Amino acid sequence: MLGAAGVAGGVRFIGRPWDEASVEGAATTTTLDRPAVAASSTTTAQATKVPDGWSRWSDKRSWTRGVPGPGETAVVTRPIFLDVDAEVAGVAVMPGGQLMFDPGASRQLESRGNMVVRGRLIMKPSSAKVTHRLVFTGVRERSFKGGGMDVVDRDTGLWVMEAGRLDLAGTPKLAWTRAAGALEAGATRIALQADPAGWRPGDELAITPTASPDDGNVDAYDVVTVKAVSGRAVTLSAPLRNHHPSVKVAPGKTFTAEVLNLTRNVHIEGTPKGRAHIFVRSSRPQSLKQAAIRHMGPRKPDGEFSEFVLGRYALHIHMCDDGSRGSLVEGVVIRDAGSHAFVPHLSNGITFRDCISHDTYEDAYWWDGAPDTRSQGDPSHDILYDRCVASLVRHDPPYRGYRLTGFFIGRGDRNVARDCVAVGVQGATDASGFLWPEGSEGVWKFTGCVAHNNTEHGIFTWQNTGLVHVISDYVGYHNTEAGISHGAYQNPYVYRDSVLYGNGYAAVAVHATAAGRPLSFLNLRCDGAGLSDYLVVAERHEPRLQVGSPTTFSGCTFTGARKAAFGFVYDGGDGPSNREWFSVSDCRFDGNEFWLDGGIQPGSQIAVSGSDLGSLLLRRADQPGRLVREWNAKVSPR
Repeated sequence: MLGAAGVAGGVRFIGRPWDEASVEGAATTTTLDRPAVAASSTTTAQATKVPDGWSRWSDKRSWTRGVPGPGETAVVTRPIFLDVDAEVAGVAVMPGGQLMFDPGASRQLESRGNMVVRGRLIMKPSSAKVTHRLVFTGVRERSFKGGGMDVVDRDTGLWVMEAGRLDLAGTPKLAWTRAAGALEAGATRIALQADPAGWRPGDELAITPTASPDDGNVDAYDVVTVKAVSGRAVTLSAPLRNHHPSVKVAPGKTFTAEVLNLTRNVHIEGTPKGRAHIFVRSSRPQSLKQAAIRHMGPRKPDGEFSEFVLGRYALHIHMCDDGSRGSLVEGVVIRDAGSHAFVPHLSNGITFRDCISHDTYEDAYWWDGAPDTRSQGDPSHDILYDRCVASLVRHDPPYRGYRLTGFFIGRGDRNVARDCVAVGVQGATDASGFLWPEGSEGVWKFTGCVAHNNTEHGIFTWQNTGLVHVISDYVGYHNTEAGISHGAYQNPYVYRDSVLYGNGYAAVAVHATAAGRPLSFLNLRCDGAGLSDYLVVAERHEPRLQVGSPTTFSGCTFTGARKAAFGFVYDGGDGPSNREWFSVSDCRFDGNEFWLDGGIQPGSQIAVSGSDLGSLLLRRADQPGRLVREWNAKVSPR
C-alpha cells in the first residue's frame, strides 16, 4: 500500500537478495496514485534537474516503504533517477521501468545480488569529469551454478532479459593507437601516431610487447598512468620498465607497440576476489559505448587450478537470434576477466568496434564451437569485429591452454574481422592470435588484421572444408612459432597480400593439402629475420584424403632464412605420408631456395617457374634428375 502522500516509482523489498518470484508477484500489485513529483532537498546531489516524469532515488516518496537500503532489493517499475550513491541487496528494473544514473554527477550503485533489467538501464555521463559505476560486491564465485537460459539467484551479475535494454555511453575517447616510434625502457614521455582524443591525466594505458621471440617477448607489457597530454605526446607518471622496439616488417611498413587506453567513465564491475558477469538474453538491441567492464567472468576451483563457469562470461549475448540485430558495442574495455570477454552466441547483427580485451582468461572474442570434431558449432551471423584488440590472453594453468586464442573465428554467415589485433596470447600447443577450428565453417571477410608476440602462432587453422576462406592484408610478426600454421588435412584457403616477419619457427607451417581448388599463398612477403631455419615448413602430411591440386605459392618474396626458404621436412612418426605437391611461381628469393628431406614421399614433386630459376621440377634426392646439393633434390626441366 502507498502512503497517503506516497509516489511509487519503485518497490523496496526487505530480506534476502533478489528473489525473482517474490519481486514479480509484488510488482503486479503495485499501483500509482499520481505522477511523480521531484522532491526538494538541500543536498548537493539533488542540484541536478530531474527530467519530467522521473522520480529521484533519494526521495522516500519514490518507493513504497522508503529508500532501499543495503539489505533490501530495489524494484524499479517506472523511471527512477539515481541522484545519490546507493548500496542495495539487488535491483530489478521491471518492464516499463527505467533506471538512469544522474548524467551531471558521479554516482555509484553497489549491489550484493543480481541486477535484472527487463526495462532500461541508462548510464550516460554528461562530461569526462563524471563517472558512473555499477559494482557487484560480495560475489561468491565458487557458489555459481552456470548454464541455463534464466536468472540464477546465486550467479550474481547483470542480467538483461525479455525486452531489457542497456543504454551505456561514456565520454568518447580514442580507444587505442600505436606509438610513433620505438619506446625505450625508462622513458616517461611517449609519442603517438594519432591524436589521443579524450585522453586525460589519470587514464591507465597498457603498452604491448613488440620484442623479438628470442628476447622474452610475450609478456613484456607496461601498464602506466597518464600524467599529462600535449598534442600527440603523453607524459607518464612513472618510467617504462620494458623496451618496445619498432619493427620494420617490410620496406615501407613498420609496426610499433599498441597503446591501449583502459580507462572509461562508465564502469560495470565485480571485485578482484568476486567476479560477476553480464548475461544478455533480450529481444531488443543493446547499446554499450565507451564503457569499462572489469573483474567479470567467474572461475571455480578445479583441483589446484581453476575452471570457468559455463555461460557466465564478461559480456555474454546469449541466444538472442535476430533480437540483437542493430546492437553496438563500441569502445568497450574488458579487463581482468576470469573468462571469455566478448561472446555473441547464437546472436546476430552485432557490431564490435574499437573494443579491447586485456588480461583475460579463455578465448577473448568467442562463441560456442562444435561439441566434437564431427559436428558443426552454433552460428552467429552478421558479426563485425572492427579495430578490436585481444591483448594478454591467459589460461589456468598455462600448459592446458591448448588452442587458446584471441579471436575464435566462429561459424556463421557474412561475418567480418577487419583491422583487429591479437597480441600476448599465452596458451600452449597451437594457441594463436586468430583460430579457425573444426566445425567452424563460416566464411569470414578477414582483412587488415595483425597478430604479434604470441607464445605460439599468429594464425592457426585446422579445418577440412571445400569452402574458400580468403585472408588478406594480414601481418604476423614476432610470434614464437609460426606466423601462419595451416591444417588440417585438405582445404582451399587463400592467403594473399600479407607480411610474415621474424616468427620463431616459420613464416608458414603447412599441414594441409589442397582440396579440388588450390590451397594458395599469393603475394606474401616472408622474412625470417635470421630466426628460423625455414620460412615455409611442410611437415609430414597424414594421408587422410587424396590430394586434389597443388599447394600454390605465387608472387611471394622470401628472405632471412637460416637454411632455406622452403623446408620439406619429414618429422618422423609411423605410417605413410602424403606426397608433397607444390607449385612455386614468380617468387623472389634471397638465400637458398629449397631443402628436401630424404624422408619425404618418393612421389613428391615441387614445380618451380619464374624468371630467376626457370621452369623446373624438384624431386627427392634418390629420384631421377640432376642433383642440386644445396637443395638436396634431383632437378629436371619441366
